[in-house]
Amino acid sequence: MSLLDKLHALIDPALKETFDKKAYDPVKDRAWVVSRLEAAKTQFASTEATRGGGKKLWKLANGVVAFSPVRKDGAPLVVNGQTTNFIPSERFGDFLNAMIAAVNAGEFDKEFEADTTAGTTVKVRTPRAPRASAGGTGWSEERKAKFAATIAARKAPK
Repeated sequence: MSLLDKLHALIDPALKETFDKKAYDPVKDRAWVVSRLEAAKTQFASTEATRGGGKKLWKLANGVVAFSPVRKDGAPLVVNGQTTNFIPSERFGDFLNAMIAAVNAGEFDKEFEADTTAGTTVKVRTPRAPRASAGGTGWSEERKAKFAATIAARKAPK
């Protein structure tokens, strides 16, 4: 085997994808999730309606909080094997503090990096169902004529 053959054996063109791929940085995802958790803590502790902070990650009913956190890409964040967790309302603040500490410690990095697209690369929108007709196919000829007369009256010089 010549030296040139040895050199060619070390080259792998398939590594171009790996070379071009941007390295994943979990710090950005952590910061985004922590900011959403802080907003949830502020919203929950507030006695008045709060502005800003985005969509609420929680709902309160009967002394129980239904908490559904999301990732930066909008996919649900799985906590304890569930996408929605139920916490007693008096413990929700403690839960958020513990979750913020866990996110900052990198406990959710595998969740942030996980591919939830199920092999798709584009979000597919389902077409809307056509609206049901209200029994007619639009204005009657009589109604159209009446409307045209109203518009003509508005445009007439005074």
